[in-house]
Amino acid sequence: RIVTQNEEMKKLLQFAENVSYSKSTVLIMGETGTGKELFARYIHQCSPRSEKPFMAVNCAALPEGLLESELFGHEKGSFTGATESKEGKFELANHSSLLLDEVTEMSPPLQAKLLRVLQEHEVDKIGGRAPIPVDVRVIATSNRDIRKRIQDQEFREDLYYRLNVFELNLPPLRERTSDTEQLANAILTKMCRRIHRKAINFSEEAYQKLNQYHWPGNVRELENVIERAVILCTDKVIQVSDLGFTTTPTIDTANSKTLGKLEHPLSLDDYFIEVVKKFQPQFNETELSKILGISRKNLWERRLRLNIPSRE
Repeated sequence: RIVTQNEEMKKLLQFAENVSYSKSTVLIMGETGTGKELFARYIHQCSPRSEKPFMAVNCAALPEGLLESELFGHEKGSFTGATESKEGKFELANHSSLLLDEVTEMSPPLQAKLLRVLQEHEVDKIGGRAPIPVDVRVIATSNRDIRKRIQDQEFREDLYYRLNVFELNLPPLRERTSDTEQLANAILTKMCRRIHRKAINFSEEAYQKLNQYHWPGNVRELENVIERAVILCTDKVIQVSDLGFTTTPTIDTANSKTLGKLEHPLSLDDYFIEVVKKFQPQFNETELSKILGISRKNLWERRLRLNIPSRE
């Protein structure tokens, strides 16, 4: 659910709903954490394809070989380790929608292959004998300056125009500060449900702090701060201290002078240390890892790196 009372965001939602009925590709631009995938899912939900499952691939998360197989599929024996045939995301998304998240991170050879799929509406599996027809509505996202990547010859200009039939540019949270409290309350409700905690509220001072902060990480950063506050808050009201903001000096390295104070939320390591200190006495390793949202292996590795002993 996209929470907003910002007029620009409302116009973008209306635009997304209007274009959802077509098959045309959509390119969603915006900083990290602005809600690009939410908009992609919203377009799918509003479209005639909504009864089919929504598919997504993070193009930045996989190396080239795995990404090619993930997108286009492969036949058994087509390369070392291909012990069975695999359908790619384009096949699985037939008559549905496919999100290509951070599409600008795709390598040039895969960009060429993607361009052919968009032009011909068919995919070539790795090791396949014949192309497979597909009917897929592609939605792509990027947090990069695509035109600069085209100038640097890192992204194909013809692929950009093929993806950019419709373009949405999502504003950062700092440009829609009127949404901060509404978003904070929606996230707070979600987090309380997630950890099975009774409903709590923000103090007025906490609201002020949330409204004053710049949010370089956008809604995702706001979500992280509130999740931490819900876990650490011992009262029915979240105070400024529960938000975990801290101040550090900003230094002019050339002149070695302190220029002022920069306020920001606690680092992930500081958050980890606070949670472990608070909950370690009464919770075991499995319960701690669930509270932190990480695996037991990750918990052990962080303990080791930060030199935090486990409970006796």
